[in-house]
Amino acid sequence: MKKSLAIFALLSGFILNAQGNESLDTTGVRVLDRMAEFIGSLGSVSFTANISQDVSKSKFGLVKEYSKNEVYMVGPDKMHVQVNGSTGHKGYWYNGETIVYYSFDENNYSVIDAPSDIVTMMDSINRTFAIEFPAADIFFPGFVDIILENFPHIEYLGEKEVDGVKCFHIMAVNESTNLQLWIANNAFFLPERFLIIHKDDMNKQYEVNFTNWEINPDLPEDMFSFEPPPKAKNIAIMATKSF
Repeated sequence: MKKSLAIFALLSGFILNAQGNESLDTTGVRVLDRMAEFIGSLGSVSFTANISQDVSKSKFGLVKEYSKNEVYMVGPDKMHVQVNGSTGHKGYWYNGETIVYYSFDENNYSVIDAPSDIVTMMDSINRTFAIEFPAADIFFPGFVDIILENFPHIEYLGEKEVDGVKCFHIMAVNESTNLQLWIANNAFFLPERFLIIHKDDMNKQYEVNFTNWEINPDLPEDMFSFEPPPKAKNIAIMATKSF
């Protein structure tokens, strides 16, 4: 998670038109860069991500599911996540060698060999086991580059307020997706809200509201190690794809 931190002033943006219909608002891009640079500079971080998402679980339409996700990270190879929501209470412990999944409701767990850094681990585990980590996208080193490559339209929508925090509101749009970010207008430029709207017949939405950001907290080593509770069963998780 370490990366050099560049300090720069946010200047008034203007629209760049390139390759036909592309429009990139430079203020929006600079705010995204500032957020990514600060996140990349962190040695450790903790936060709460409250997630709502639409899922296809009924023949009558979309069902809204909710979860509260408490996330703790120490770069480059320690992570602990507690998830409590519509799909139950579960936890993940990652120590740079393995990741443990534990269901509090069923009292069973699984130990999975994992890559040696957080970013590669999240990507590999997601591809192999279809396990999604809360707000993982913003921690990928190339997050802004991915947006620029895949979204031809980026617009700065002005300053908005999210739960009392003044934020820069940015929207990125392509043919299939509307992505919006509310990034705090303060010294840290951390995201307060993240929204994805799929531009299909159902218009599914995925929204993350961030709270309780702690910058470079001193997190104990033990919190990234899993000790099975009494009578917990060790189970196997079936891979959806191979590594």
